[in-house]
Amino acid sequence: MKKFISLPYIFVMVLSLMLVGCQGGETIKIGTLLDKTGDLGSYGPPMEVGADLAIKLLQDAGMDIVKVPGDSGTANQKSIAEATRLIDIEGVDAIVGSLSSGVTMATAIAVTIPKNIPIMSPASTSPAITVMDDNDTVFRSTVSDTVQGVVLAKFAWEKGIKSAGAIYINNPYGEGLANMFSKEFTRLGGTITAMVPSEPGQTSYLSEVKKATAGNPDVLLAMTYPVTAQIYIREAIEGGHANKFMFVDGTKAQDMFDAMTKEHGTNFFDGMYGTAPGAPGSRAKSKFEELYKAANNGDMPTDPFIAETFDATMLLGLAAVAAQEGSACDSIKTCLRRIATDAGDADPEIEPGDIKLAISLLEKGDDINYEGAAGSQEIDANGDVNNTIEIWTIKDGKVTSTGQFLSP
Repeated sequence: MKKFISLPYIFVMVLSLMLVGCQGGETIKIGTLLDKTGDLGSYGPPMEVGADLAIKLLQDAGMDIVKVPGDSGTANQKSIAEATRLIDIEGVDAIVGSLSSGVTMATAIAVTIPKNIPIMSPASTSPAITVMDDNDTVFRSTVSDTVQGVVLAKFAWEKGIKSAGAIYINNPYGEGLANMFSKEFTRLGGTITAMVPSEPGQTSYLSEVKKATAGNPDVLLAMTYPVTAQIYIREAIEGGHANKFMFVDGTKAQDMFDAMTKEHGTNFFDGMYGTAPGAPGSRAKSKFEELYKAANNGDMPTDPFIAETFDATMLLGLAAVAAQEGSACDSIKTCLRRIATDAGDADPEIEPGDIKLAISLLEKGDDINYEGAAGSQEIDANGDVNNTIEIWTIKDGKVTSTGQFLSP
């Protein structure tokens, strides 16, 4: 028996093909691996908003792009499973994430490098990422701890701190940051009384606290993640082991300080300092914060890596445009440096308010110089960027910028 195809069906098929052609190719999919659970779970939600803002700007400028979210959970196996899902089932073209350096490295080694999918972390700062054998697929929109560790050491020394102990998370992030701080601090003349590794998920860190403070250092450095730090800082205070702390990007969490000040008083941590990747004021940063506040009921969190997430998403999206248009680069990973490298006056500077212009230039085969909300975002041969470190403090129990943005 012959089967006949109706004219309406043919019309629908032809129309569908015409629409696909008008869209200029397949939909670009950007996956996110941002922690919603685990020790860094408080950081992920506002970072996701940063990614959403970048996607919306790209869509508003005419790009056919969507975001596919995932939760890396501050855990290797969870992140590996999510990355596999994003690539094999969801078909993403690139991934923004993860947060923990160890998780990012494990995910890249197990999934993204073998599958030749670019991954750009907005938060993984370990120096070990720089030297990975990654087939040029692992990138960062945040600065390495080769910078943060040195800035923290110099700032501590200038504040009159002559000795320091530390509790650091036992992973590539914690090890790298602790080593860089220790090397620079001792070079300046300071004394490291103890550098004590810690594992996440414990109910007590009293043993680690006693080891880290045994030499009665001037300050105890909290080089871990918020959930862990909240436990050992409480034990250090209540046991009389330490009452002066310094913090880093992994402990720049307002939720953590809110919980601790309920126990120890609103002003207990006032005047204590920390470091984290951060950029000074710029038109790009102001535009991003304006967009974020509009999408978030007027609120701009002080948590780190939100602007870096926006930049990572934007960089991958713009690189996808360049790759689709058949320029001298032919993939997202090979196009990234064509949109994020300063070539002097040759390439026009592009900021968050210029995305439509950026796409039109890329579609003509031109290069651009993206100036990000988190800094210049010029990607080097190792996939790294070299931006500044913000000095922050606690004032009336709140994480507050000092307005200082330093480089070594």
